Amino acid sequence: MQAARGRSGKRRCSWPVVLLGALVVFLALAAVALTLALSFDAPDEFRRQKGRLSSAELVPADGDSLYEAYHVTLGSDAGYRVRGYLRVPRGLGPWPAIVVIGGTNTGRMAAELFTPDDPYVILGLDYPWEGPRQLTWNQFLVRLFAVRRAMLLTPSAVMLGVDYLETRGDVDISGLVLAGASFGAQLITVAGALDERASSVLIIYGGGDYATLLRGNLKLEPLWLRSAIARIGAGLLAPIEPLDYAGLIAPRRTVIMNGREDDRIPIESVELLYEAAREPKALVWLEAGHISSRDPESIERVLRAASQALSSRTIASSRKESTER
Repeated sequence: MQAARGRSGKRRCSWPVVLLGALVVFLALAAVALTLALSFDAPDEFRRQKGRLSSAELVPADGDSLYEAYHVTLGSDAGYRVRGYLRVPRGLGPWPAIVVIGGTNTGRMAAELFTPDDPYVILGLDYPWEGPRQLTWNQFLVRLFAVRRAMLLTPSAVMLGVDYLETRGDVDISGLVLAGASFGAQLITVAGALDERASSVLIIYGGGDYATLLRGNLKLEPLWLRSAIARIGAGLLAPIEPLDYAGLIAPRRTVIMNGREDDRIPIESVELLYEAAREPKALVWLEAGHISSRDPESIERVLRAASQALSSRTIASSRKESTER
């Protein structure tokens, strides 16, 4: 029996073949689109996307006997804003400065709880994230690329915050310290490597190798599924992998602080980060668990230890080395 032919005499294509071909083309285009969406020319892209400081809005807040306080909104000509909380010592400066980042919308908490023994201008920054503070898993998946974008923008926002501090006459920028806690610890590692204005970088409750970090935090079974998702997540976060940046902080000082009872940051991850860092560096272990924005006492406890580190010879000597270069 001869195959059915059309009026032109050519063999007709079956619908399954057409659909399969369309699916292959769709998947190929989707792969190209995904590749373009995930492309990020690190580390140069961090500097390009920072833009220039275009505005700085300050609204007075309740201070105390030692510090004036302000709500801050910084604008970039690159088209984004970052909010934060500023504390300025009362009296005559200039003073060294600290830029600190922690969890989502915790800029004020971090700035208020960070109370070093010596006077510092303290700028606590939120992530440049305009979405909901808390996301369900479904909401997170829907906003996955927007969340990733905010993560990749955070090191640039930190550098924008330093740009702002440089405009203040009461800031001695040679004494700049960058500090990050929890997920902010990974991001401050990136910012500290890129912004040479920082004399010291304080990494609080952070680690290296996102695959190890994610595998230790995901509660999925079986194990192969957890590992697979951890590898995918690490791929998405590759431009901000701390292990790629920790060694670039030197010859400025790197101080890593972690808790021995931390169930969120595997010890293996901490050791990998410390090994990636170069001298001068220090690893400080605390007898405490992980910090949480839902537990201000845990943040206060850890930041108190960080404040002690700031007043130690470790940080003081790094400030001197930075000034003498």
